[in-house]
Amino acid sequence: MLEIFQLSKNPIFTIPLISAIITQGLKGVIRSIQEKKLLWRAFFEWGGMPSSHSALVVSLSTILGLKEGFSSPLFILSLFFAAIVIADAIGVRLATEEQAKVINKILQKYPINEKCDIILKESIGHTPFEAIIGGILGFIVALIYYVGVINK
Repeated sequence: MLEIFQLSKNPIFTIPLISAIITQGLKGVIRSIQEKKLLWRAFFEWGGMPSSHSALVVSLSTILGLKEGFSSPLFILSLFFAAIVIADAIGVRLATEEQAKVINKILQKYPINEKCDIILKESIGHTPFEAIIGGILGFIVALIYYVGVINK
């Protein structure tokens, strides 16, 4: 049980988590500014600007590379993992988001029945720009932590 608490002291665990939390917070702020009202749900949604998926996996790869070496098997594994997660967020999930938008429009125009209240979630994926910004944020958070905390 004590080993679980040790995770909080491990930057390989905490930095990606912090990166994702910061990015989700920024996403909520950005969406609230865009909508000109506080949108609590935006702080917990997938999809949108910036990508917390990208921030998490890029910060994980960065901190692993800095701690273990950029030629270590763990860094290489995390790099492939990051590429898969980002490609999925941009590709499959973005395509699913576009399909949900079309299906929702069809259901609004041609409801299945009077009680048809099906609304598919539309904010699922990321544009390449959202993924890049999330990745940059994840890299910066990991680098700041490494330079400021680990190397002191």
